[in-house]
Amino acid sequence: MVSPSGPGRPRRRLALAVAAAAAVTVGGLWLYRDPARQGDFASDPRPCSLVTAATARLVAGPAEGVETGSACVWAGPGPGPDPQPVLEVRVSRLGTREARESFQRVKEQSEGKTGPMTAELSDFGDEAFSRIRNSDGPRVTSEVWFRQGNVVIAVRYAPVDGDVDPSSHAGAYEVATEAAARLGKGN
Repeated sequence: MVSPSGPGRPRRRLALAVAAAAAVTVGGLWLYRDPARQGDFASDPRPCSLVTAATARLVAGPAEGVETGSACVWAGPGPGPDPQPVLEVRVSRLGTREARESFQRVKEQSEGKTGPMTAELSDFGDEAFSRIRNSDGPRVTSEVWFRQGNVVIAVRYAPVDGDVDPSSHAGAYEVATEAAARLGKGN
């Protein structure tokens, strides 16, 4: 007769311990899906951290970014009472499905209601587009919108003279490109 503390008992305990550890590991991996790998963001990206001071300065002048909630605004100097050039980066974090739906609504709302240009972009994010938006006043705004996972980013640039030429549209595009790259790095 083999005693309960014989040589087979420790092996069985070891095998049970290994099997239990494997089950916990597999179960834990199944329950915990890393949101970053899915393109999802668990916290709100800070909008001012998505654009370097050097890039903002190229577009909006020597202004500091001011973060207010989900937006960062750079307002450059304007002569006298004239409006200042304004650069804004706005971040909206939602569930992935809600982010897709929100992005599509904005895109659909812009069709036929904006200025001379609305274009699809494929350079960054899961989906993106740019548009030139005529406001009720004298200002015209160049905008680039993109969605990356469950985050929607809007970059808006309104130059002083109200005329969005190709260079001002390129500025908004450059800011959006940098924001997408920095967002992808976890900023």
